[in-house]
Amino acid sequence: SSEHRPEAARIDGDSQFLWRFPPRRLTAEEVRDSILAASGKLDRTMGGPGFRLYRYTVDNVATYYPLDNFGPETYRRAVYHQHARSVKPELLGQFDCPETSLPAPKRETTTTPLQALSLLNHGFMLDQARFFAERLKDEAGSNPAAQAERAFHLAFNRAPDDAERTAAVRFIESQGLEIFCRALFNANEFVYVF
Repeated sequence: SSEHRPEAARIDGDSQFLWRFPPRRLTAEEVRDSILAASGKLDRTMGGPGFRLYRYTVDNVATYYPLDNFGPETYRRAVYHQHARSVKPELLGQFDCPETSLPAPKRETTTTPLQALSLLNHGFMLDQARFFAERLKDEAGSNPAAQAERAFHLAFNRAPDDAERTAAVRFIESQGLEIFCRALFNANEFVYVF
C-alpha cells in the first residue's frame, strides 16, 4: 500500500526499507490499455499483425501521418502497436513513450500540463469517454447513482464512498455522463498505481 503512516515515516522517511509502495504513474501503453479496458473496447486478441496509429505513404521518401480517427482496428493492446522510427504517437508521446529512433535505456517519467489536456481533449479520449458512457448506460441503466457506482468499479476497482457518490451523481446530473467519464480518465487514481 502507498498509505502514509506517520510512525513509519519518522523512522524511514525515504522508505528505504520499503514500508510504503512508491506511487508511480502508468506507462503510456498502460494508460492507453486502461482507457480501452474501462470503455469496454479493448481488443484482447493475441498474436497476429499489429496496428498503426499513423498512415504510411511513400513519395520518394516514407511519410507518416498521424491518424485523426481511431477505429476498432486500433483498439488492440498497445504491445501490438507498430512504432515507426522518428514518429511519436500523440497520446503515447505525451506520456513519455520513447521515440524509437533514439536509444532509451531508461524511460523518463514526467508530469506535464499536456498530459492532462490530452486526457481531456484528444480525439481518442473523446471517443473512449463516449464509449465508456454507453457502457455505463448498458450495464447500470439510467440511474445516475448506479452509473457512478459502476464507473468507479470499472475505473478504480472500488466502490465510491458516500461523499464521492453524492458528488458524482450531482456532476452527472449537471454536466452529463460523458463528461463525468472524461473526468474519471483524468483522475490521478486512474493514471497512477498507489
